[in-house]
Amino acid sequence: MMINISIKRKLLLYNIIIQILILFLFSFSLYKTLEISAKDKLESTLKVILLDVVDDIIEHKEQMNSRDFDEEKEYKFKPLYIRLLKIQEQYKIIKSTTFTDEIKIDIDTLKKLKLNQINFEYQKNYIISKIKIQIDNKDYIVEVATDFSAINSTLENLIYILIFIVPIILILSITGGYFLIYKSFLPIEKLLLNLKSINASDLSKRLESKNINDEINLLSQEINNLLQRLEVSFNKISQFSSDASHELKTPLTIIRGEIEIALRKDRTSNEYKKTLSNCLDEILTIQQTIDDLLFLAKKEHEVLEQTEEIIYLDEVVLEAYTQMQTFAKLKNINLICDIEEPLQINGHHELLKIAIKNILKNAIIFSYKNNTVTISNYKKEDAFIICIKDEGIGISIQDQEKIFDKFYRTDKSRNKDSGGTGLGMSIVEKIVKIHKGKIKIQSEENIGTKVYFLFKGTKL
Repeated sequence: MMINISIKRKLLLYNIIIQILILFLFSFSLYKTLEISAKDKLESTLKVILLDVVDDIIEHKEQMNSRDFDEEKEYKFKPLYIRLLKIQEQYKIIKSTTFTDEIKIDIDTLKKLKLNQINFEYQKNYIISKIKIQIDNKDYIVEVATDFSAINSTLENLIYILIFIVPIILILSITGGYFLIYKSFLPIEKLLLNLKSINASDLSKRLESKNINDEINLLSQEINNLLQRLEVSFNKISQFSSDASHELKTPLTIIRGEIEIALRKDRTSNEYKKTLSNCLDEILTIQQTIDDLLFLAKKEHEVLEQTEEIIYLDEVVLEAYTQMQTFAKLKNINLICDIEEPLQINGHHELLKIAIKNILKNAIIFSYKNNTVTISNYKKEDAFIICIKDEGIGISIQDQEKIFDKFYRTDKSRNKDSGGTGLGMSIVEKIVKIHKGKIKIQSEENIGTKVYFLFKGTKL
C-alpha cells in the first residue's frame, strides 16, 4: 500500500506517526513524573507526621491510651488516619482516629517490620506509613495513612489538559510538517515539470539553475551537465551513424558500378581482372572499416584480454620503424629512428605498435617528397615519451580539435586521397588510453606536426 503513494504523502504520514509517538511519550513521561513526584512528597509529609506522633507517644507513654491524635488539625492535612497498635500474638488497637475499613491489617506483615524503621505500604487508593517501636519492652506499631485524593485530582486535571492540548499541538505540528514538505518539494516538482519537456529529439534545453548552493540547485547543475554530455553523445552517435553509412555505402556503390559495367557486354580477360581487382580493393576497404569499428566498440578489458605484460618502448618503436621503412621509401620519405634509452611500461606490445604505425603512416602520407619523418623515445621528468615528428602539410587548429573524431578527415587528407577509413586516430587515442597515457599534438600548417605519446600522465 505504501509503495503506491507519493514521497510527500509518505513523509507526511511518517511525520504524523512520529509526532504522535513523541507526544504520547511526552505525555506519559509527564504523567509518571508528576505521579512519582507527588507520591514522594506525600511520603515525606507522612514521614514527618509519623515521627511527630511517635515522639509524642514516647514522651507521654503513661497517657497513650487516652491521647487524642489531632495532627490532622495541626498539619492541616486531610484526610489523615492515625492509630496505635500493640503487637503480641495478635494485634490490638490501643488508640485510633476514624480509620477507613478499606485499609486492612495483616498481622504477619506487622511482625516482620524492623524496629524504628519507617515503611510505606500502598493499598488501593491509600498510602500507609508504619514504624515499629518498643515501650517498656513491648512492641507497638504506629500507622499514619492518607488517600490519593489530592494526587488523583491533580493527575486527572493533567489528563484533561493533555487531552485538550495534545490534539492542538498535533494539528499544528502536522500542518507545519505539511507546509515544510510542500515547500521542500516545490523546487523538485518544478524540476520534474521542466524535465518532462526534454526528450531525445531536443536535448538543447536546460534546467533553470540559480546561484544558490543548495542540494536542489546542485542537482539541477548535475542534470544539466548530464544533458550536455548526452547531447554531445547523441550528436556523435548521429554523426557516427551517418559517416559509417557513407563510408560503407561508397565502396558498395563502386563495386555495384564496376559489376554493372562489366556485365553490359562481353569483356576481355584483362578487363574482367581489372574489374575484379577494383572490387577487391573496395572490399578490403569495407573489411578494414568493419575491423576498425569492431576494435573501437570493444571494451578495454576485451582488448587486453584482461592481461598485461612489461613492454619496452625502445623495442616497440624499433619494430614499428623497421616495418614502416618500405612504405616510407615508396613515398620517397626519409624515416629516422632516435632511441635514447630503454624504457618499460605495463601494457600490450602489439597494440602499442599499431598506434605508433598509424601515426607514422599519417606522417609519411602527409609529408612532402624527400622530407624527413623522425620517431624517438626518451624520458623527461617522470614521463616516458614517444615523439613522431614530420615536416609535412600540418594540421589547422580547427582540425586539431576534431582529429580524434570517428570518420573525421581534414579537407587536405580527403584531397590527397589517403585511402584510410577515417578511424585511425580514434584507434590511436583508444590504445593510448588503454595504456593509461595521453596523446598530444603540436602542428602548424605547411611547417609540420609533432605527435607525443606520454605515459604515466605527466605533462610535457
